[in-house]
Amino acid sequence: MNNITTYTASKARENLYKLIRSAANGLNSYEIKLRGEPSVILISKDELDGWIETLDILSNPEEVKAIRITEKQKGLISHKDLLKGLT
Repeated sequence: MNNITTYTASKARENLYKLIRSAANGLNSYEIKLRGEPSVILISKDELDGWIETLDILSNPEEVKAIRITEKQKGLISHKDLLKGLT
């Protein structure tokens, strides 16, 4: 996911169409704060769908087990381990 830019609700309202277009294109994500209320995040539907799918997969122990087995079979390493090997 890309960087999240924070806007007050008033500033977001002034730029609403621009923010919607930018988020919809997957270019940016926005945190919108309304005084005294919890923040909301404006992201593309594709980004949200990806997060939901990831959570669905990770909440299923059988799918996680299958992923781990496949990683071992293919000799895949984690991003963290890759970075360790580069330094």
